[in-house]
Amino acid sequence: MLKAFAHPMRVRLYYSLRNAGAASVSQLAASVSSPIAQVSYHLHQLHQYGFIEEVPQYARDRRERWWQLSGKRVGWDASTVLDAPDAAAVASMVKGSAIREQVRFIEEFASEEKDWDGDWLDAAFMTDGTVDLTSDELARMHAELKAVIDRYAMLGTRWRQTRQSPPPGVERVMYVMHGFPIRGTRKQ
Repeated sequence: MLKAFAHPMRVRLYYSLRNAGAASVSQLAASVSSPIAQVSYHLHQLHQYGFIEEVPQYARDRRERWWQLSGKRVGWDASTVLDAPDAAAVASMVKGSAIREQVRFIEEFASEEKDWDGDWLDAAFMTDGTVDLTSDELARMHAELKAVIDRYAMLGTRWRQTRQSPPPGVERVMYVMHGFPIRGTRKQ
């Protein structure tokens, strides 16, 4: 699974497809500022590993290829790669590429704030903090937050089941969550 994302371009394409819903190869090439042939190669790799699927119903002709994410998601238990140096190196690269993409989207929104109306600016949020937890409590917190996100994700699917396009006022919203321990901060 990690091999599918062994190149930073594939992580960028994955994020671009997730954010677009579906896109043509030329649209994806423009979104990542890369040649179509290079993008096609990396899309083929993501498809080979089952992370994306072709959506031919969007194509205007036989030469145009459209892609969307499949139901397969990226994820691994960090502890499973500890004893496999090659897998650990790829996992570290994938994680680094994902973090850079997340930061890129956050910075892009910050630079475009003037282009959004007040309701969106007031609804958007950025928050951080610290809490004292055990690893089990952190895992439970993650599961609870994921359940909330899943509930809101279902809201977005209801219009897709009956319409070709979202109703007015719907925007694709990206969220970024990280929960991790920080060393050297506990007073003894």
